[in-house]
Amino acid sequence: MTFFENLKEYNGMKPGLLRIKKFLKNVGNPQDSLKFVHIAGTNGKGSTAVFISEILKSAGYKTALYTSPHLININERIGINGKNISEEIFKDLSGRYIDKAKKYRLSYFEYLTSLAFIYFALAKVDVAIIETGLGGRFDATNIIKKPLACVITSIAKDHQELLGNTIENIAFEKAGIIKKDCDVVCGKLPKKAEIIIKSKSIPYMYGKNFKPDNISTTRTPSQKFDYKSKSLNLRNIEINMLGLHQVVNASVAVCVSEILSKKRFSISRAAIKQGLKSSFWPGRFDIRNLLIDNKRFKIIIDGAHNTQGLNAFFDTFKKLGFAKEKRTFIFAAMKEKEHKQMAKKIVPFAKKIVLPYIKNDRAVNPIDLKKEFSKYISQEKLFVADSVDKALHMFDDGELALTIGSLYLAGEVLTTVQKHNARRS
Repeated sequence: MTFFENLKEYNGMKPGLLRIKKFLKNVGNPQDSLKFVHIAGTNGKGSTAVFISEILKSAGYKTALYTSPHLININERIGINGKNISEEIFKDLSGRYIDKAKKYRLSYFEYLTSLAFIYFALAKVDVAIIETGLGGRFDATNIIKKPLACVITSIAKDHQELLGNTIENIAFEKAGIIKKDCDVVCGKLPKKAEIIIKSKSIPYMYGKNFKPDNISTTRTPSQKFDYKSKSLNLRNIEINMLGLHQVVNASVAVCVSEILSKKRFSISRAAIKQGLKSSFWPGRFDIRNLLIDNKRFKIIIDGAHNTQGLNAFFDTFKKLGFAKEKRTFIFAAMKEKEHKQMAKKIVPFAKKIVLPYIKNDRAVNPIDLKKEFSKYISQEKLFVADSVDKALHMFDDGELALTIGSLYLAGEVLTTVQKHNARRS
């Protein structure tokens, strides 16, 4: 594990696939023995990947899942049939290939991706669901030659320093995972992004080729909807993740299932429904009950970290009636994110805002965040906390707390609430 402990994930990033190609060739190209569903997008990649993975698992297939980032432990990123790679196996694999990783100067993400391919090949999985780390065209996962299906979940402005400043540029980078004659499924995309995707493929488009209907959402951690496409009508689907964006993600997963069914995968309607119902992805409008200092309160944990993500969060927040009164927010953001725009979106819903120090060098200093928020809300409503744990001791009995702005913040909050045996609401 030393390689990952000593190397920061975003340090030393250099576009290009040559390093990982050389490394994987040296270890026998394990990825070439695997079947893939490859997923890119600004938001929704992880949730969509989990939906697809659970459907295939319910259909009886040995299904691998590779996602990023992790919230608590690095092992979360690599799993088979819902079970994370064990500490023992991960340590053994990462130690076994470390000298070659250094020889080819692999980055953190390149080495982790390579280990996932090696692990999945050794386990002889039936199919691997792979989420890109960043972008698509030069992402380490893009050494996949021809996936069973490619998915573009969403396109919005994020990581502009690497992907470009326009929707067209970002769409072009994400569409880099599309291979010749590959089936492509798209979630809800801006028109400008659609044009780019359609220049590279004839995709199945959300809202045109497939769509949800009769959506029913409540404050319980589930919602129901129907699915309609040219070849499939599926009624009364239940998912245990909240928000219209999760209905979109689940619909994309069903469309992918339809494509796989045409490629000799046996996926029944019952498997689709069971897989979607059993899917859960922590840190996505994740409601927990907490007891701290003899005070009971609810906390909603969400990793929304860009404008599109915040829009989806607040859409759900309002539809479920949580916006009827102002709430207390815990907020943190990474330096490369649009934290100034996020601050503006949060303030109208905020009674007070707690800004904790988190364990990430890329995080914006809470003092700087306080200065930004003070443009829109009085100083008496802004608080800096030494840690996430300290922040969680600042809530009143019966209060609703919200944590938003970063998946890294969500991870620290989840780590802390687990110590308090928090239960899903």
